[in-house]
Amino acid sequence: MNIHASVNQEGFESTPDTDDCAEPRSGLSGLAVGTLACAVEILAILATSITTDLIYHSTVYGTWGRQLDATAVGLFIALIVTLPFIFRGDYRLHALIEGARRPKDVFLTWNYAFISLVVLCFLTKTTTIYSRGWLILFYLTGLMVLPMVTSFTSYAVRQAIRQGRVGRRRLMLIGENEPIRAFMRQIIGSGTSVSIASCVNIDNCISGDQDLAATLTQAIRTARERAIEDVIILVDWTRIELVDRISERFIELPVAVQLAAPAPMARLLRSRSMHYGRAATFALSNPPLQPYQALLKRSFDVVVAGLALILLLPVFAIIALAIKRDSPGPVFFRQHRRGYNHKEFLIWKFRTMTALDDGDTVVQAQRNDSRVTRIGRYLRKLNLDELPQLINVLLGDMSLVGPRPHAVAHDRHFEERIQRYGQRLNVKPGITGWAQVNGFRGLTETENDMKNRVVHDLYYIENWSIAFDVYILVRTVISPRAYRNAF
Repeated sequence: MNIHASVNQEGFESTPDTDDCAEPRSGLSGLAVGTLACAVEILAILATSITTDLIYHSTVYGTWGRQLDATAVGLFIALIVTLPFIFRGDYRLHALIEGARRPKDVFLTWNYAFISLVVLCFLTKTTTIYSRGWLILFYLTGLMVLPMVTSFTSYAVRQAIRQGRVGRRRLMLIGENEPIRAFMRQIIGSGTSVSIASCVNIDNCISGDQDLAATLTQAIRTARERAIEDVIILVDWTRIELVDRISERFIELPVAVQLAAPAPMARLLRSRSMHYGRAATFALSNPPLQPYQALLKRSFDVVVAGLALILLLPVFAIIALAIKRDSPGPVFFRQHRRGYNHKEFLIWKFRTMTALDDGDTVVQAQRNDSRVTRIGRYLRKLNLDELPQLINVLLGDMSLVGPRPHAVAHDRHFEERIQRYGQRLNVKPGITGWAQVNGFRGLTETENDMKNRVVHDLYYIENWSIAFDVYILVRTVISPRAYRNAF
């Protein structure tokens, strides 16, 4: 990053002889870069649609396919995918640089686009026109292509900025000397898309109204000459009158005038404000799921768990018979666990051990544990002992996906030793979870084992979506990590 002006001791900036700040900005504008990035994604989706159509029909039917239909579908999908990202501001320069779009956003939007296509075809009675095999191939290929295009675009924009092919957004810093220097230190080398084109030090003007007025008048003239786009005010937030004077003068310019936030305020500004009558507050934390999100997750749980129970009834019967023939005792094992907001409930499991611990002392299953029955070893290895927890899901005690519930005795032990451990149960516990599919399941021999589990549980809570739940459920079935430490 080039700093094009230096602060002197007389109240205004001194500019080096080689200063090029006043020259028109070279390179592509942020709008042009964003438009180009959007166009690249549209073309990538369109190319994927046409290519998969050609590959599918030439392989299966020996024909060239229906390229016109593939083009129409590709353009429709591209429109549905890119419009939400346009409205979210994902094509703005800073968003492209920072890679603000997450994989789950792409996954969710891609699925939404295909659902929209299905609904449109149903309403227009055109479902028989398109090949289902091709659409499935297009869907799966696009899930891989779109994230790669997004990553490539972000990388290309960063490279273009480093090479000077993209014009930086021009800033003017105005305020007290030390805050200006601190702000410049944060900007320099951060890979941002802005350039500090001018610095205005008002330290020596604060006590004199005439000096301040003259400095501001000169600053406005300089801002016009150097095509300034953002003016950053860097003064103490308690000096309300000074902030007002500066901001009111710069309203004369077609620029964004912003007040820099001190470090302690940064978290507050990322938070949402709330109003209670005439009183206003900043939300330092929020419930992990908003009401509509909780309703969506609960609906998903009930539908999937209900269907799974119906389909798995024969499996339940076979497992129950095998347990009764293998060892004396009940088919099911029930144990107190902590659920949402630490409310206790009785969990359902197929019995896999001769012991039925449930109290202040619960001994976890060890490798080659003699208490595990013969059929129990297979059930635990394949995660089939967890299937009765579908009942807990329907009862509302659990969710399909969430942090795994532990025995109450273990919760009491770890909540005193591991920071944020209790935060795991700010959502309903799950039959499976992000920690489990990443291999953090089974015996917790050390506190570090549990800390790794907690880290993954908290990541899940902070990044929840229905798409994330579906992804975890699929990995629970197919990923080898999900079966690690099962004994």
